[in-house]
Amino acid sequence: MNADFATVLWKEWKEIVWERSSGGAGSRPLILIAVLGIFVPFRMAPDRFFSVSGLLLPTFFSAIVITTVIADSFAGERERHTLETLLASRLSDRAILLGKIAACMAYGWLVSLLCIVAGAITVNVVNWHGQVLMFSDGASWLILLLGPPLLGGVIATAGVLVSLRAATVRGAQQTLAVGFAVLFMGTVFGVNSLSAEWKVWFTRILVTWSQTSLVLAALGVLLVIDLALLFAGMVRFQRARLVLD
Repeated sequence: MNADFATVLWKEWKEIVWERSSGGAGSRPLILIAVLGIFVPFRMAPDRFFSVSGLLLPTFFSAIVITTVIADSFAGERERHTLETLLASRLSDRAILLGKIAACMAYGWLVSLLCIVAGAITVNVVNWHGQVLMFSDGASWLILLLGPPLLGGVIATAGVLVSLRAATVRGAQQTLAVGFAVLFMGTVFGVNSLSAEWKVWFTRILVTWSQTSLVLAALGVLLVIDLALLFAGMVRFQRARLVLD
C-alpha cells in the first residue's frame, strides 16, 4: 500500500507541476503568489499580516487553486485514454484514490506556504527595524500548518467525487464551480435566515471563545467533512464501473 501510494503520488505530482500547470494555467499560481505574497502584504501593517485574519486569504485561495488540477484527476485520464491502463495496473484502489488526492492537497499547501513566506519577507523588508517579524500566537500557527491541508482536503475530495464520473475535464471544472457557488450562496442565505436566538448563540461563541478555540473548532469541522467526503470517494471508486464508463 505504501509503495503503491508513493508511486501514484509521484506520478500525480509530476503531472500537476509539468503538465496540468503548463501553459496559461501554470501562470495562475505565480500570479496568486505575486498578489498575495508581495502586493497585498506590501500595503498591510505587520500586526495585521501576522495574525489569523492575515492568513485567511492565502489559505482560501490556495484551496481554490486545487480546483484547477483536481478536476483532471480522473476525467483527464479518461480524456487521454490512460484511465484503462491505470486501472489495469496492480496498484490498489486506495493507493490510486489517496495518491491523487494527496498530490493535489500538497500542491495547494505548497502554494499557500509560498504566499505566506513571500508575504512575511515582504512585510519584514518594508517594515525593517532591525528585528525579524513573525507569527507569535498559537491560532495563527494552527492555521498556517493545518488550515491549507484541511481546507484543501475538502476541495480535493469533493473534486475527486466529481471527476470520477465526469466525461471531460472542462465538465468537471464547471460542475465544481457551480457546486461551490451554490454552496457559498446557500451558506450566506442560511446564515441570514437564522433565527435571532441562533444568531445570539453564534455571536456569544465568537465573543467568548479564544481565537485558538475558534480555530480548533473550525479545523475540527473541516476534518469531519474531509473524512466524510473521503469515505464517499472510497465507496464510489469502483474499477469495473470506471472502465465501463
